[in-house]
Amino acid sequence: MSTSARPLKLTVVMYHYVRDPGDAAEAGSGIPGLPFAHFAVQLDYLTRHHVMITWPHLRDGLQGHRTLPPSACLLTFDDGVRDHYLNVFPALRARSLSGLFFALARREAAGLALAHKIHFLLAALGLEGLRQAVWARLTPAQGELFRQAERHYQLQFDPLSLDGQINVFKSILQRDLSAEAETILGELFAQHIGSETDTAREHYLKPDQIREMGAGGMHFGGHSHSHPWFDWIGAEARADEVAASAAWLQEIEPGPWAFAYPYGGLSPAVPRLLKAHGFAAAFTTVEQTMHTSPYLIGRLDGEALTVNDVTVETREGQRYA
Repeated sequence: MSTSARPLKLTVVMYHYVRDPGDAAEAGSGIPGLPFAHFAVQLDYLTRHHVMITWPHLRDGLQGHRTLPPSACLLTFDDGVRDHYLNVFPALRARSLSGLFFALARREAAGLALAHKIHFLLAALGLEGLRQAVWARLTPAQGELFRQAERHYQLQFDPLSLDGQINVFKSILQRDLSAEAETILGELFAQHIGSETDTAREHYLKPDQIREMGAGGMHFGGHSHSHPWFDWIGAEARADEVAASAAWLQEIEPGPWAFAYPYGGLSPAVPRLLKAHGFAAAFTTVEQTMHTSPYLIGRLDGEALTVNDVTVETREGQRYA
């Protein structure tokens, strides 16, 4: 398929954390995820109802070198967290399946991305505890900015539900107060959890794990360096984020590669930027199975898939992007 070809029909499923309370991936963090048994049920369901394809298969199809089968389905996994090696990789390998893993181009010393600091601190302190701890560290001007942003996001999310309240709070920290949140959450992390560097070392995939997964038929794509909203940051910052992913992937596998927009944040200028850095496709969080551009491929959320009339999802308010 080229950019001028007819729409692409493809089912893509997106996953983040796949873990059970107390397992090696969860590791006492309290961060919930899609239960492994539910993930296994989904894999078996998808393989019965779809033709499972790999990233190279899709890449060849996008470039017009190959035709995708009817009911094609691709599995994708965001953020490059340890769940993907400990829980996902063995499950895929046992079924002779391949996944496309969008990992952050993040060196160990960089610590945790802001999104993941929020995950750990929400699990440790709860929404109200973390909110109070953040508020206590805001200046009056920052507090006013927080209130203005809060009113804005409450129009997008249900402020009466826990899910909506968490999404409002996360949006403020990830967007309007992201620079301040990096410092504040770093301090709170050290106070309530411990070493951010040590935690990051265990939270993200290690180089040897990535090599083993690659040798086992898995593929990797870009997901930026710091996991920002691409519709929020400037052009120079977006270019740096994409370049960081391309540089990291050059050490992992041959291109062209795929990219997943952090949080699904879209900017009209990014497809051209991605193409210039060797990316042949990019994935959003828009739930669709017909795609008009290789740089706007939608995905279904694995945490909300319905299998055999059972909706499989994590606890309310605890889905992660």
